[in-house]
Amino acid sequence: MSLADNMTSAFDLSDLPELIDRFHVPGASIAVWHNGALSEAAAGVVNLNTGVETTTDTLFQIGSITKLYTTVLVLQLVEEGLLTLDDPIRKWLPDFKVGDAETSAKVTLRHLLTHTSGIDGDYFVDAGRGEDRIEKFVAHLAEVPNLSPLGHMFAYCNVGFVIAGRVIEKVAGLSWDKAMRTRIVKNIGTPAFSTLPEQAMRHRTAIGHLGTPGKGLMVSPIAYLAQSNAPAGSTPMAPARDIVTFGRALLAGGIAPNGHQLISEESTTLVTRPHCACPPGGSLDGIGLGAFLWNWRGNMADGSYDVFGHDGSTIGQAAFLRIHPKSGTVVVLLTNGGDGKGLAQTLLSRVFTATAGVAPLTKPAPVDTGDQLGPYVGTYAKTSETARVALREGTLHVSIQPSANYGVIGSGGEIELQSVGAGRFVGTNPGMSQPVNFNFLEPDRRGQPRYLYSGARAFARVDD
Repeated sequence: MSLADNMTSAFDLSDLPELIDRFHVPGASIAVWHNGALSEAAAGVVNLNTGVETTTDTLFQIGSITKLYTTVLVLQLVEEGLLTLDDPIRKWLPDFKVGDAETSAKVTLRHLLTHTSGIDGDYFVDAGRGEDRIEKFVAHLAEVPNLSPLGHMFAYCNVGFVIAGRVIEKVAGLSWDKAMRTRIVKNIGTPAFSTLPEQAMRHRTAIGHLGTPGKGLMVSPIAYLAQSNAPAGSTPMAPARDIVTFGRALLAGGIAPNGHQLISEESTTLVTRPHCACPPGGSLDGIGLGAFLWNWRGNMADGSYDVFGHDGSTIGQAAFLRIHPKSGTVVVLLTNGGDGKGLAQTLLSRVFTATAGVAPLTKPAPVDTGDQLGPYVGTYAKTSETARVALREGTLHVSIQPSANYGVIGSGGEIELQSVGAGRFVGTNPGMSQPVNFNFLEPDRRGQPRYLYSGARAFARVDD
């Protein structure tokens, strides 16, 4: 284990080796900014096959934390008068088309950055590795359907951020990768941040691991998701401290620690301004402009949120960014397999309890609502996965299976659901400690839900 010398006394990270063993995480790195000091710790290995030690310099895939970077690029161009948030995407991409005609004509950057476009978001076609790969990806979207009408609801949408990435390319005159390097990475002083595998090869890098925690993990046979999905988070890698630097800029009205004005204070306010609330009990409570929002105080009466950031997930890796403005605390945890969410729950609770007096909410207690369970039974689907809900001996069970060509997503097997409220259930994947939410939304006159919402994603009902 490597542990930075500047550890503060408010919290302890010295047991990170024991924690990664408990949660079957091969390797992890954490960086905490609080009270004017950076604390760092790392433990485990970057690759179970090679046994190379994880250090605080190790690059992990940050996944969808990238979406905050893409959002910042958009806001920079808005400030320069090159973009607007509320004009149709076709203003910059005249040939833009998805499967839904209204969405094709009317979807805006605000829809995309708040995950309210309705587009079926987990479309991971590989459009190649050339500098035109994002342009080619967007050209593939003509038949991608909507799961819900434009603007109807929040539903996590990777596709939307790739579209935003293409708009950035068109108006900035740079590839998304070059825009990232020249407009963010170099300017805020985070040179290890890499958007391409060949950049990451300069550094110690972590590989993802697949399998059931506690029953054996293996090095992922696929190192990266498709490079054409990079603006949504398929390829970027960074050490934890680099993401803390970016988070500190968002915390400080857009000013990076080195004094560079990344975006204006007004733009940073847009990032955290609530756009809509999410169904209760999911992986986030609300959505800003690109940012996940949480209320850890447990009281949503005033509609405010006290923590913002983002999660990231790629093939066998999971990343977590949390920012608590009131205490000035930024935490980044990067993991390469196993029960990363369990490790995150433990460490985030410890650090934020010590620094801010708040902590992530725990699993809700089971309740008997008297719900009729029969209407929930059925099949719910999106492009990449199908969820089948069955009722056996008075208990709901759900099985989520990847569609053809999406096997890399893996399968969580069958999950038994516990009721935690009207239309609300939780279940736990094998080997994992943290529950997953299952919300049945918008029942029709027969009580059958139109949508199943799990994690942050929506499945549309496809049977009667």
